[in-house]
Amino acid sequence: MESIVRARFSEPDPVITARNLGKTYEFHRQPQGLMGAIRSLFHRELTSVQAVHGLDLEVRRGEIVGLLGPNGAGKTTVVKMLCGLLEPTAGTLSVCGERPSDRSSSFLSRISVIFGQKAMLWWDVSTRESLRIHRSMYGIPSGDFSEAVGSLGELLGITGILDTPVRNLSLGQRMRCELALALLHGPTLLFADEPTIGLDVEAKVVVRNLFREINQTFGTTILLTSHDMNDVEALCDRVIVINAGRMAFDGDLTELRAHADIPREVVLTYRDAPRLPPDVLWASIENGARSVRLRLGNEPFAELVQTATRWGDLLDVRIVEAGLDEVMAKVFGDRGRRP
Repeated sequence: MESIVRARFSEPDPVITARNLGKTYEFHRQPQGLMGAIRSLFHRELTSVQAVHGLDLEVRRGEIVGLLGPNGAGKTTVVKMLCGLLEPTAGTLSVCGERPSDRSSSFLSRISVIFGQKAMLWWDVSTRESLRIHRSMYGIPSGDFSEAVGSLGELLGITGILDTPVRNLSLGQRMRCELALALLHGPTLLFADEPTIGLDVEAKVVVRNLFREINQTFGTTILLTSHDMNDVEALCDRVIVINAGRMAFDGDLTELRAHADIPREVVLTYRDAPRLPPDVLWASIENGARSVRLRLGNEPFAELVQTATRWGDLLDVRIVEAGLDEVMAKVFGDRGRRP
């Protein structure tokens, strides 16, 4: 895959640039009832819905970026515009140095998509046969194809199952083979939509490690959309949150937690059940009544620990950050309450 890798690193930087990007859908509203249906034969009411509003976006080469948001936030519309499946109605968009909606062969050869819920492999043939079909689609020379299959087989651990019919593979094996198919032509940009959905815990860890290794080995830029916050936390150096078609946040996970403004908590573990004073707030008892969980306020941390030693024989102090699911719920909720 050396020639493919060299081509990838010659790509323009940044990989994605959007300025004031917008998308408006227009449709005819259907009146209710039989009479409404009859009236619509002669007079139809045109309605427009703006799904994406003035979005500014930039993704640099080699990044792993999480594109997050609640259902109906506009994520799918954004991804479809980035892939060229939808044409923006406002703003400018460049992906891999081209206008996606032109759907040129050079543009399509620079991107790839992997779906956790939709198979791209042919079910009744082996992965190798599906790879050969893609070789023909992308016009990959025979020597480059053999080199790519060998490299991907070793990297993804699928060399021994390339000739097994896809229907006989486990879900985890199929996902690794799907990755091989998506990477065969050496894309600059990989769209990963819910890549670990349906996998067990062990398989999820394997797939996450593979995405990270693919990024580090080939410099592939990855745009991840997922509702699994463990995927996001394990992979993404940066997250972009879209809500109601607008940019709600763009930064790293540390900044996202600060943006959500959820107080941190501290877990105090004692040798025996502590003697808590009646004025302690936000306390929950854990670990057989030997641990106390407190929400940190404005009190200096050292002062809190000193106070906590008076409640019993203190063995351990652990600071706990808010879970990413809780952070995202707070970000979505705050955005929804804004005018």
